[in-house]
Amino acid sequence: MTLLLLIRHAVTETTGKRLPSPDTPLSAKGREEAETLAERLRGVPLAAIYASPLARCEETAAPLARATRLEVRPVGGLRDTN
Repeated sequence: MTLLLLIRHAVTETTGKRLPSPDTPLSAKGREEAETLAERLRGVPLAAIYASPLARCEETAAPLARATRLEVRPVGGLRDTN
């Protein structure tokens, strides 16, 4: 059976205030959230990691990619706005 996990990016400095620009990075708390995500998914067998090409999305996926030794594959169609 295939398992598909849809994961929203971690928080930025603008989360809850305004829509961030495409190059908005994660905040310190967001980087902690991304590390926690990788810890929580330890042991879950992943075949691939896809992410929106937005900086905050790739940054959220990076710790998980390191932990699983997979490459983050950016996919333009995963952007929520254009």
